[in-house]
Amino acid sequence: MALLVTDQGEIDSLRTLLNSTHSIPRNLILKLYTGPSTAPSEQDVPSATKYFEPYNASNSSGYGSAPNTGYHSVVNNRTEEDQDFSANYGRLLNGTRWTIATTASGAGIAKTFAGTTGTYQITVNNTTDLKKGDYVTAASGIPANTYVVDIDGNNIEISQKLTATITAGTACTFAVGRTTATYPEQVFTFSQAAGDVYGYYLARANNMPVTLQGVVDGGTVAALGTSIEKAECKGVIGNNYIELKDDTVVSAISAGAQNGFVITVASGTGVVKGQVVTGTNIPAETRVVGVATNDIYLDKAITGGNASGNATFKKNIAEELTVGQAVTKTGGGGQTGPDAFPANTTITGIDLATKSGEQGPRVYLSNNLGDNIGTASSNDKVDFDYSVMTSDPGGSAVAHNLNPGDVIYIAQGTSGGPTTAGHYTIHTVPTNSTFTTTPALAGTGDATLYSSIFFAEQFTNGPYQIQNSGDQIKVTLNVSLD
Repeated sequence: MALLVTDQGEIDSLRTLLNSTHSIPRNLILKLYTGPSTAPSEQDVPSATKYFEPYNASNSSGYGSAPNTGYHSVVNNRTEEDQDFSANYGRLLNGTRWTIATTASGAGIAKTFAGTTGTYQITVNNTTDLKKGDYVTAASGIPANTYVVDIDGNNIEISQKLTATITAGTACTFAVGRTTATYPEQVFTFSQAAGDVYGYYLARANNMPVTLQGVVDGGTVAALGTSIEKAECKGVIGNNYIELKDDTVVSAISAGAQNGFVITVASGTGVVKGQVVTGTNIPAETRVVGVATNDIYLDKAITGGNASGNATFKKNIAEELTVGQAVTKTGGGGQTGPDAFPANTTITGIDLATKSGEQGPRVYLSNNLGDNIGTASSNDKVDFDYSVMTSDPGGSAVAHNLNPGDVIYIAQGTSGGPTTAGHYTIHTVPTNSTFTTTPALAGTGDATLYSSIFFAEQFTNGPYQIQNSGDQIKVTLNVSLD
């Protein structure tokens, strides 16, 4: 059965896609492109020949060099430490400036129908071009805002009862409910010739420098072999998951006033923002929001008296893990028990929070366990392996300026590269020239890094030739869901 997205679901989907709530990490950047000359297709991905920006007047990519056309560098409208996007080009959009609304009708599809009053069913002459979710209207018999629930041959189930009996051949009209997000007009003003501009696209914002973005073989994927070891893991033969061992930091509370939001502990070592903290008079599900040596700042006020006793801080033991990482029994380390992991086992999902009856976060696997795992079986240590990307165009490492949460497109290079080209989210940044992704990268060799493409459109009357200083392109964005 096809899934019906309600009008409110369409609104919420657009809010999320466009960052209109400003609660997800990245806004979108509006970019112009000078190639390709053909209309965008669903299979399009960025490359050396597609979706390059107007860096020069020759309609060539210009990747690796700054534009000489006056094409706009991003003016940053986010001031967060990890969201400086000023190394990118285009217009950074502010998610809160999208206006989103639903229109209950669109282009009408004419049909004839019959039905009996008090029922939820009508019979139409044919169902060509009709789908679930379409609105249906008629001169009488069908209440306002009635839509199609299901289609079975020429019989259609509707969302509201008929208010009259309708004879066969009576006219009715079907139309979509369309939800549209609109953004204020954006203007690109050029300082000199920039060739033919064919259209625009929207990419998720990042701060990857022009010296890296789109540069052939700008990155290198190392072989799997960087490992994270977790000890005291538990697993049962036949299950498709293992459980990690919860880890905590315990420190004595020396101060913590009732109604306050700070406690002082004997040692703040190992305490980090985001950890759940428990202790006498500390409310349930309180989290750490800041650490200043031994002063720990909380997101909930201390209640019922002063905080006392020990504070227990629960570590996010699974924070380094992500989907796609290879899972193997740790080699060496005195483990003498059986290897429970079939070849090529990878992570398929993670429950970060521990549920009742579990010893720690649950990690789901692509294969069922071939044996039990645990200290009693002498095979409780598990390696989670992943590949690391190094940003090194020309063989020399450069700063990538990427942060966890950034979304980029990673393509294969001239020799090898990631097994699967596609959109990846930055997972960790070990150094300013290395990063890991989710899903985890697999494969070895060269790679080319691009900004992502989420939406693209070719100008109807384009291309627009930028010939002179002061030439402008104006774009008013409308994104719709039916």
